[in-house]
Amino acid sequence: MKQTSQETLMYTEKMTLILNRWFTTYADAQTSLHAEGGYLFPYKSHYFVTQREGVRELGLDPDDPDWAKIGWDWVQPKDSDICVATPQSKAKTSALRGRDAPTHAILDSR
Repeated sequence: MKQTSQETLMYTEKMTLILNRWFTTYADAQTSLHAEGGYLFPYKSHYFVTQREGVRELGLDPDDPDWAKIGWDWVQPKDSDICVATPQSKAKTSALRGRDAPTHAILDSR
C-alpha cells in the first residue's frame, strides 16, 4: 500500500477518474474557481479544482455549509477558523492544516 505524505494528502488514486482542473499557480486555480466553481485543493507544488465527487472521495461532505465560509478554497480559506470535516477526515484536516482536529464534524450520509 502506498504511503500518503502531507503533500499528497488531499488527493486519492480514485480521483484520476474525475475531471479535475490542474494549475501550477494558486492565482490561476483561484481564477478558475471563481469563474467555473468547484473546490480548490493543493497537491505537491500544484493546485487543482475538483467537483463534488472529488470532495466525497476525500471523505469530505460537499454539502457542508462551511464550504461557503471558506470560499470553497482549502488552500487559503476566507475564514481560517473553519474546518470542513467528517469524522473520517479529522486526521487529514489536522495534519494538513497543522493544528488539532476540529471540534465539530459534519456527517456525510452518502
